[in-house]
Amino acid sequence: MDAPTIGLTEARDRLTELLERVLEGERMIVTRYGSPVAAIVPVPADLDDHDRPLGLAAFAGAAASCRELYGAVATVVGMRAISRDREPPDID
Repeated sequence: MDAPTIGLTEARDRLTELLERVLEGERMIVTRYGSPVAAIVPVPADLDDHDRPLGLAAFAGAAASCRELYGAVATVVGMRAISRDREPPDID
């Protein structure tokens, strides 16, 4: 089952509702300008407060449990490589 996507602006406006849905086990992919940038996933229930990962460890754990995220990350990395090959725009 693919995780539903939601735009960043809408996710920000509806964060409380989205977190309630995540607490019920749902996962979501947040997009920015149509490209996936983050995943909102539930924290495993079997962790107590002392074992709960923080920072990058929390992200890595969430990413490992979300198969759809691998494809999204690959897309973002690929897009970054393409954007680095272009000349920066002139800003006057």
